Amino acid sequence: MNKALVVARHEFVTTVKRWSFLLVTFGLPLFFLAVMGLSMLLQTESVTEVRGRVQRAKIGFADESGLLTKDARPEWKRYASRVEGRDRMAADGVQILIVVPPEYLKEGRLDVYSTIPPSLFTLDDDIVSREFTDYLVACVLREEDKQRVERARHPVANVVPTFLTPTATGVSREERPRDYLIRMGAGIGFFFLLFISITVSGGYLIQGLADEKENRVMEMVISSVTPEQLLTGKLLGLGSVGLLQVAIWSVMGISTALSLAVGFAINPALFLFCALFYLLGYLMYGSLLLGIGSLGTNQREATQFTSVLTITIVSPAFIWMSILTTPQSTLARVFTYIPLTTPMTMMLRYSIDPSGTPWWEVALAILVLLGSTVLSIRVSAKLYRLGLLLYGKRPTVGEVWRWLWA
Repeated sequence: MNKALVVARHEFVTTVKRWSFLLVTFGLPLFFLAVMGLSMLLQTESVTEVRGRVQRAKIGFADESGLLTKDARPEWKRYASRVEGRDRMAADGVQILIVVPPEYLKEGRLDVYSTIPPSLFTLDDDIVSREFTDYLVACVLREEDKQRVERARHPVANVVPTFLTPTATGVSREERPRDYLIRMGAGIGFFFLLFISITVSGGYLIQGLADEKENRVMEMVISSVTPEQLLTGKLLGLGSVGLLQVAIWSVMGISTALSLAVGFAINPALFLFCALFYLLGYLMYGSLLLGIGSLGTNQREATQFTSVLTITIVSPAFIWMSILTTPQSTLARVFTYIPLTTPMTMMLRYSIDPSGTPWWEVALAILVLLGSTVLSIRVSAKLYRLGLLLYGKRPTVGEVWRWLWA
C-alpha cells in the first residue's frame, strides 16, 4: 500500500504542475462564461433587431368580418378586400397585411401576409402587434364599458404561483418559482460539474498510461511495483486531482453567484452527494479506462478501445432536459440504475426534486454504484495486469477472456 501511495503522490504532484491542468481548471470556466456571455449578447441583439423590424413594419388590414370600426390608426392602411391588399401591399410599402376573415368570432383565426423574411418571431402570433390586438379587442367589445375592455386586454396579471408539497406533519411546504429556478440552476451546475470533472480526470488517466507505454517508462515502473499497486496509485492520485478541480470550480461558482447577488438557497447535502458520486463514479470509470486502455499499444488504440465507455458516460447529457423536467419519470429511473450513468443522473434528479426522490432510491443508487465500482476495479486489475505483461503486443479476445476468468 505504501508503494501505491507513492505512485498516487507522484501522479498528483505531476498532474497539478502541468500547465494543461491550470488551463483546464481556471481557464475552462472562464472560457465557458465568455462563450455564454457572448452568445447571449449576440442573441439579444439579434432578437431585438428582429422584433424592432416587426414593430416598425407598416401595417395594412382588410376586414371580411364586419367587426372593425372606422377609428383605426391613421398610419395603418385599410383595404377593401384580401385580394386588393395582396396586390397593392408592395406598392404601398405595407410589410404586414392582416386579414380578419368572416369566421373570426367563431375560430379566432387571423390570416397574416408578410414581406419580412421568416424568423422565430414571424412564424406565429408574435407578428401581430400589440397595438393591433388591442384595437381588435376594442372592436369586438365596443358595446362594453372601458374597464371591461381593459380587463379583456389583460385578463391575467402579476401571477406568482406558490407550490405546495405535503409533509409528514400535514403542513405543506411552500416553494416560490424563484426557489425552483435556484434549485434547477444548482442541478444543472452539479450535473455538468460531475460530467466535466470525471471525463477530464479520465482523460488524464488514459493520456498518462499511453505516454508511459509509448515512451517505455512502464518497463522500469513495473520492475519496482506490482500492476495492482500501480493501478491503485494512479486512481488515488488522479482521483484527488479531480476532487481538487471540483472544489475549485465549486468555490468559483459560488463566488460568481454571490458577486451577482443571487440567493444561493442550495441544500448542503448536494455538496456531499456531489463528492460521493464523483468519487465512486471516478473510481469505476477510471479503473475501466485504465484496464481497457492498457490493452492498446498506443494512445490512438487506447482511445478507440475506451470510446464506448466515453459515449456511455456522456449519454445523460443527451436527455438532461427530460430528466430536468420529469425527474421521477421511468427514463430517469432507468438511467439512475445504469452504473456508468448513475452519478450524473442521480445528482440531477436529487437537486431538482429532493423531496420527491425517495430515500431508498438514493440508497439503492449508491449501492449499485458501489458494487459496480468494486467489480470494475477487480476486472480492470486483471486487464491492467494483462496489458502490462503483454507489453508491446495487442492481446487477443481469447487471451483477455482467459485472464478475466483466471
